[in-house]
Amino acid sequence: MIHEFLAAIAVSFGAMFPIINPIGHAPIFYSLTQDGTPDYRRRMANKTALCVFLILLVSLLLGHAILRFFGITIDDLRIAGGLLVARTSWNMLGNASRVTPAEHAAAEDKEDISLTPMATPILSGPGAMSLAVGLLTYGATPPACAGYIAGFVLIGLLTWFCLRYAEVLVRLISVNGVGALNRILGLLILAIGVDLVVEGVKAIFFPHL
Repeated sequence: MIHEFLAAIAVSFGAMFPIINPIGHAPIFYSLTQDGTPDYRRRMANKTALCVFLILLVSLLLGHAILRFFGITIDDLRIAGGLLVARTSWNMLGNASRVTPAEHAAAEDKEDISLTPMATPILSGPGAMSLAVGLLTYGATPPACAGYIAGFVLIGLLTWFCLRYAEVLVRLISVNGVGALNRILGLLILAIGVDLVVEGVKAIFFPHL
């Protein structure tokens, strides 16, 4: 039983880590929250990590039922997520501030980016959701399910840590380099969005390619 539990943790954490990639996405988080106060960034990091965990948990326990109920597929989610990512990246490429000066004075009035676009689709997007849905094929016993959930907890904690201290990475870059970084990351996120849409369209209309 313990061996099955530990094996399930290894499977869920090991499979999710490269997909969610909290280390690689930490600079993106900072770019989306650089106009905010430290308290705002802390709250967004906390909420984003919690949302990532809950998305994975719901996908594991209710994924198949939810998709069947709404008559949608993972590829539908992939296209929708790609469009949302593209919208976010367009603002970054234009170096548009995500908040107004008035919102600077009141962190609670700032845009909440924890659920979208950070938690989904940037971190726990269609790929992570589909993987969580498919984990039960490795084993659906209570110890295995508990192990999957424990792995999700570890991913959530690692995500929180990386986002919470994302500012440290930016401090290594000059002030003048932050704007350039913002545009570069915007271009990369736009590429992610395009790839999500393309993969979704290919899977729906050209399944044999």
